[in-house]
Amino acid sequence: SGPANPLATANLLNQLGQPIWRPGSPAGFDDVAASWAGPDALMRRVEAAQAFAARMRGEGDARALAAALFPGSLSASTGSAIARAESPAQAIALLLVSPEFLRR
Repeated sequence: SGPANPLATANLLNQLGQPIWRPGSPAGFDDVAASWAGPDALMRRVEAAQAFAARMRGEGDARALAAALFPGSLSASTGSAIARAESPAQAIALLLVSPEFLRR
């Protein structure tokens, strides 16, 4: 596939609450749990993961990607969720919102 669409990337960052070049303070974006672990933030990440995965149009193998990103550290529950996904896009979205992927 071709290079990332800059407008789509900027929209994704806006959706995640981190608009490009506009942090809330000179120190940058917050790195506290309240900013990224609350229900609002989690829901935005789920929606962003679904949108990102849908744009992939079935390209990519979530199982292979998970094995490459988390060799030996992917939990059984995440592996099982990815394996049971109804579509390749859903598998990618599940990987993107997995605890392993969201670890800071």
